[in-house]
Amino acid sequence: MLEITKKFPGVLANDRVTIRIKNGEIHAIVGENGAGKSTLMNQLYGLYHPDSGEIKIFGEKKTFVGPRDAIRAGIGMVHQHFILVNTLTATENVVLGNEPVK
Repeated sequence: MLEITKKFPGVLANDRVTIRIKNGEIHAIVGENGAGKSTLMNQLYGLYHPDSGEIKIFGEKKTFVGPRDAIRAGIGMVHQHFILVNTLTATENVVLGNEPVK
């Protein structure tokens, strides 16, 4: 994610945010309420679209129409705790809805 900016009416949610993640890494985005964490991750996951900046995967610019595009590109996201399925592990929550078929 390079120089990602996202604005909502009266709110600058993300201001030129850059984050680089290597293949296979797992990261946690932490910060105060209202810091823009969810907005940033929702852009990576295709729920929101950046007003400016780029999302690149293996050097290729990507535009995600929705979460399915992000999942196809290998991106998984565990939403805030209230969206988790309590009986599943963290890994099972990440792949929920996109489980491998045997």
